[in-house]
Amino acid sequence: MAHPFTPEMFQRMDDDDDGVFYAFPRKVVHIDEPAIAAAGQYMAKTFAPQGVLLDLMSSWRSHLPRGFVKQKLIGLGLNAEEMADNPDLDEYIVHDVNANPQLPFTDDFFDGVVITVSIQYLTRPIEVFADVRRVLKGESPFLILFSNRMFPTKAVRVWQALRDEQRVELVRSYFHYAGGYDEAVFHDLSPHPGISDPLYAVCARKS
Repeated sequence: MAHPFTPEMFQRMDDDDDGVFYAFPRKVVHIDEPAIAAAGQYMAKTFAPQGVLLDLMSSWRSHLPRGFVKQKLIGLGLNAEEMADNPDLDEYIVHDVNANPQLPFTDDFFDGVVITVSIQYLTRPIEVFADVRRVLKGESPFLILFSNRMFPTKAVRVWQALRDEQRVELVRSYFHYAGGYDEAVFHDLSPHPGISDPLYAVCARKS
């Protein structure tokens, strides 16, 4: 499906190799504790227990809630040291989706995929969303959680130009133009508006 995006919309202040930027471990979180708790609660509602899940663009924390029962959580990210320190991951793979949007998994592999507070760094989102659809089992969810926090030099131009409500529509458009998903659903998960960090969820299921 043709989309309206141009390469310039996904340029960044720092367009150097992402592997260089993320070669040094950055063990920080983009959201505060109330938002982290809200993210975990929503993941527990979204993903069925005992599933095989993918933490895409993974880091040193996945924010799954305590006691969540999974078969396996695989991390795919850019820094091995960060992911090795992630207590939720059962295994991990170093892979740069901006350099290669094709995920190193077979078709119909996962019961769910999540990107947590990293969607702003995708430079080829339509290709990534299309390949996530390939690795998802039928009717499984792809969940995007995001806030307004970011590494500004690595966030794409279009993301930085928009307000939060416009970013919701941007993420929904990624699902639409990638194709093969049911209608994306939005939820405002912000725990304490104006006090703690905002948190938004956009989720769609493989159709």
